Amino acid sequence: MTKIKSLRTRVWNWTGPTVPPAGNFCTNASDALWMKGDAMASFRFHQWLTCEVETDDGTIGIGNA
Repeated sequence: MTKIKSLRTRVWNWTGPTVPPAGNFCTNASDALWMKGDAMASFRFHQWLTCEVETDDGTIGIGNA
């Protein structure tokens, strides 16, 4: 049976410029309402958490957390 040898997590921070997503990026019922402001602001991700797992047989897996 394979056992986990090590586990490492990292947080990656975006440091470059960002732009709003295109108007047709995502649609839902709230699109019928006129709202002032940036309704898609919560869909911008400026940080990612990754997880790296190494097993005793040398297998390495990397994924988003």
